[in-house]
Amino acid sequence: MKHATIEKAAGADAAPDTQEPLHVLIVDDDDVDREKLSRLLHRCPWRIEVKEAASRREALDLIRTPETRFDVVFLDFGLTDGDGRDLLPPIREELDPDCPIIAVTGHGSAQIAADSIKLGMTEFLTKRMLSAEKVAASIEEGMAWRQDRQALRQAEAELTHRSLHDPLTDLPNRTLFFDRLTQACARARRSGDAFAVLMVDLDRFKEINDSLGHAAGDVVLQTIGRRLRSHLREVDTVARLGGDEFAILLENIATVDAAMAMGDKISQLIQQPVLHDNRVLYVGASLGIALCPQLGYTPTALLSAADNAMYEAKAGIEKTCLARSQQSDDTEALDSKSLLEELAQAIADHAITWHWQPKIDLASATVTGFEALVRWQPYDSGNISPEQLIRIVEQSPLIEPFTVLCLDTVLGQFASVQDAWPGTSVSINVSARMLERPSFVENVLGAIEIHKIAPERVILELTETALIAHPAQARRVIERLRRHCLRLSIDDFGAGFTSFGYLREFTVDEIKIDRSFISRCTQSAFDQSLITCLVVLCDSLGITLVAEGIEDDEVRALLIHLGCPSGQGYGISRPLAFDALQGWMHKWNSTAHPVVEVLPVPPRQAAR
Repeated sequence: MKHATIEKAAGADAAPDTQEPLHVLIVDDDDVDREKLSRLLHRCPWRIEVKEAASRREALDLIRTPETRFDVVFLDFGLTDGDGRDLLPPIREELDPDCPIIAVTGHGSAQIAADSIKLGMTEFLTKRMLSAEKVAASIEEGMAWRQDRQALRQAEAELTHRSLHDPLTDLPNRTLFFDRLTQACARARRSGDAFAVLMVDLDRFKEINDSLGHAAGDVVLQTIGRRLRSHLREVDTVARLGGDEFAILLENIATVDAAMAMGDKISQLIQQPVLHDNRVLYVGASLGIALCPQLGYTPTALLSAADNAMYEAKAGIEKTCLARSQQSDDTEALDSKSLLEELAQAIADHAITWHWQPKIDLASATVTGFEALVRWQPYDSGNISPEQLIRIVEQSPLIEPFTVLCLDTVLGQFASVQDAWPGTSVSINVSARMLERPSFVENVLGAIEIHKIAPERVILELTETALIAHPAQARRVIERLRRHCLRLSIDDFGAGFTSFGYLREFTVDEIKIDRSFISRCTQSAFDQSLITCLVVLCDSLGITLVAEGIEDDEVRALLIHLGCPSGQGYGISRPLAFDALQGWMHKWNSTAHPVVEVLPVPPRQAAR
């Protein structure tokens, strides 16, 4: 009976004698115990091949042997060269994320068993209670667990695919395209890789839809999608944005001539006839092209430029148009040598300042922390916004000295008030490029030590781009920072689809909802639902949720009603110079803040 159960639970991984055997690894430094467990395994009702390791080192060698496969691992904790539990990460990461790991120890207790399960082991056995029946039952449980894990992983992959692809053409949708465009912009900033963005709008498509019906229109869209996908390179991305509009990301396109040649090729592909229901259908296309880095590194700006060029093509004779640069005078100033020289001198003279924006507990109005926001006004270069300043810094060799100055200035100021304002923290924005610098972690830790600040009161804010651009490097940096108790925040959460996936990969303490969802939440049922979901998610994961861009009491009341705990925005306070911060704090703390009236949530059919 057990034989039938295990075959059903494990499928091909736990086959009877006529099929593949089970491959089992025993890790134990006691020869007698290994021999006993091996005998018990061979008494189980399946063909089993056993390999043994007497130490962590031997186990790692077996795990890392090419073409190695183990269906089950029996693991002792107390090994001569370390704790056997340290083998869990390499087993999961290098062998099989769904491999059942069964703890077999000489000393056991309910607490040790519970801790083992929390670590990711599927079963806990004590050596003195071992029997063939218990070993067989643990294998059966483990293989059933493995099957459930694989089914869940497959279901998650299917859901993710559906959420990121157009259901009609199976091409990437707008969300996935924008994410890949964001990654391309990050790579271009870092390494100079050029690329082109194309917006494609079909001509005469509405006539086909109106005269022949939506079925004919669907065939046209599916055919065009297949053609584009099959004739472009694997590194390129073709997406359907909606209706008869497509977008294309072409990697390694550096010149105008190359971009226009690709535009002509795509136009010719689309113009080829489509056969449907014994009819030959013809469509054309209007194309707009934007080049990076010629038009900058901002995804929304590149898409907008390509879209404008596409409408120009639609209105003109030429069906492929190139977006022209429309840099303003202040953007040109950002690229000037004189501005860089002035900025370098300002960094050397500590002439850059940071304003502080308070963050509060929405329900109690208690100040919980501050976000430091850069401010600088050059003498001879006109007005420069903080966004423009950050852009020029990130694209210049000044990024590291700028970050060092930021850490020293902001943490030095916070050190002067940290005792007077217990329970508060300070948030510092971190550029994605700094995660690539070997000295970054040392600079952060050094500044914290110099100013004698408790690390847990420092929050480093990262955007999703910082995580997307180089996830392996970001993970290493984040792990080092967390080992020193620094807190980490994801800024502008919800602006890209990768957010939820990266919550599994990166341990964060805070999420800041992108202001675009907060600004319209009182009118949008969708945004309210998103906020509610994030409240539940963050509460279950122990993550602080912060709403950005709170402009008035109506928004604050709704956020309280939806369960959002924290927020910041002009409706609470504009960013303040540090010298003005203590006066604001005194006034805020001495003012009785009435409980904000919680407004009813608008009906579900509210406009999006």
